[in-house]
Formats: sequence, C-alpha cells, structure tokens
Amino acid sequence: MSDYSIAFISNEAVTRSYANEILTEKWLGSFKVASSINSKRLENFKIDFCLIDTSKNFESFDDLKDFCKNIRIKKIIIFHSENSLEQLQRHIKNQKDRIVFKKVERINSKEFFINQFSDLIKLLNPDSSQSFMDLAELETSNSYDLILLGASTGGPEALKQIIGKLKPNMPPILVVLHMQPEFLVRYCERLTRITTLKVKRFIDHEKVIPNSIYIADGSNHMEISKTGSDYFLNKGNAEKVKGHCPSVDVLFNSAAKIKNSNLLAILLTGMGSDGAEGLNSLKNSGAFTVTQNEETSEVYGMPKAALEIGAAKCVLSLEQITEILSAQEVQFSC
Repeated sequence: MSDYSIAFISNEAVTRSYANEILTEKWLGSFKVASSINSKRLENFKIDFCLIDTSKNFESFDDLKDFCKNIRIKKIIIFHSENSLEQLQRHIKNQKDRIVFKKVERINSKEFFINQFSDLIKLLNPDSSQSFMDLAELETSNSYDLILLGASTGGPEALKQIIGKLKPNMPPILVVLHMQPEFLVRYCERLTRITTLKVKRFIDHEKVIPNSIYIADGSNHMEISKTGSDYFLNKGNAEKVKGHCPSVDVLFNSAAKIKNSNLLAILLTGMGSDGAEGLNSLKNSGAFTVTQNEETSEVYGMPKAALEIGAAKCVLSLEQITEILSAQEVQFSC
C-alpha cells in the first residue's frame, strides 16, 4: 500500500487537522488533505483513494458528482450525515465497488480517526490486511521479555500455525486459550510434536524461562508477576470473567501492572470480547499490541472488540503474525 496515494477532503478545519495528524503518523504512502475537491492542493496529485467529508456544511454536490466521474480514482468513501444523504443520493449513484457511502454522526474528533481508520482502509482496499500501523515500534521477537497470546474460537489452529514456525531463542510465551481442561492435555501434546520449544501447562509460582510456552490449564486463571528481573506465573481464582476461565483479560491485566518490562501481546481469533480491555491496558502501559485481522480470523469477535476501543497498535493477518514471530528480525513491512 505504500505505492498508493490518498486524499482527504473536508471543509471543516478541525477535521482536516485530525486527518493530517493521523495520516502523517500512520499512512505509508503519499497523501493530501484539502478543504474542497477543487483545491489547488489536489492539482497534479494522482489520487488512488479518496475520503470525502460531506457530513457538515457541504454545498458542492454538483462538483462532487463531476469529481466522482474520475475513473482513475480506485475507490471513494463519502462520509455523510442523515441530512446530507438525500442530497448525495440525488447527485451520485452508490457504486458498491468504487463509491461507498458511510454514515457518521461525528467525524470531527481525533478518536474517530484512531478508532475507525483501519476499517476505512480495508474499505478502500480489501486486499490489504493492514495499510497503516505502528510497525516502526515493533522489535525483534527475541528482544521482548514476554510474549502474551490470547485466543478463543479458531484459536487452536491459529496457535498451531504460529507455534509450529517458532525457532529457538524465543522469550517465554504465555497463552490463554478458551479450551476445556479435558481437551487441553491432548492439545499440548500435539503442540509438543510440532515445535522444539518446551510446551507445558503452567504451575503456580513457576519461574518462566526462555524457549518455553506456558498454557493456562483451563481450570484457573493464569497471572504473571515480576520479582527483581524474574517473571513468575501465579494461579488466580476460578471465577469466570466475561464467561471464561481462564480469561485472556486476567492475564493481560496482570501483565499491564508490571513496571519496566518490554512486552508483546497478541489477541487472536475468538468469539466475544475477552482480552480487549486487557490489551488496551497493556497498550496504555507501553506494550506493543497486535490483533489478528478479520480476513484470517475464524470468528472476528475478540480482535474486533479490541480494535473498536483503540487497543491495537497493529492489525495483522495470521500469516504476518507468524512471519514476525518466527523471523526474529523485523524484515516485514506493510
């Protein structure tokens, strides 16, 4: 996507300011932010994707009609309010493959861009699993103190794909998977056959060590704490959180309380919202946070819930997550 250009058009100065800030920080290709579709800023600028705000005080619908006839623009997303929809429909035919109408109640907020832009980029180019992200902050997998993984429906197969590609020299990996205890033993045995790392169900007060994968045992919550430079697993209670024990939120929230740690947390496919709040706590504490994208998730519940509250610094496909964790050097770019 770094070869593509994007234009954002709005007659609201505050909206343009937020758009410019987020695009500068996140968008990997060229972009322009303009006050109107006739702005000189857009002259001689090749537009691949265009976002147009008509939600407030937009009057140039005739010009917009002509602008949308430019077939060189691959896709146009037009934000509209309830009041502007009638005008839009009178002037422009909704072309699902190229022109998309998106109703918004309030676009002139930074939160809109932070929480909604990933979904907008996927609308612009569905073939791209992630077009802007904070990958510049991503370090090599073996530079983290801990890697935390949470998953539910679809998680066993996703974890198998990831763990089967991991190489030695990995930090401790902590996993919470929504799985009944009677199935967990056999699942751990299967994982042992596909990796050289040590796979085990966690033990209370156990010190975690590199090249080891610790999986919550299905009957109690798993928490993590730090004493000195060492990390220890702790058994929590058996009360369900958001309908689950073990809960991803419990592990993630315990990790978020640890000071002076370099953590990587990944929320994979799953039903519901377990892990979303914990991932947000980790992000706020300085961890690098990742969610699996919708296209490769069997159930896009948990990752979506995290994305909606701004908990993810990065949204990746399962293949990209596997590639980053197994490479041990950051060669991936989006």
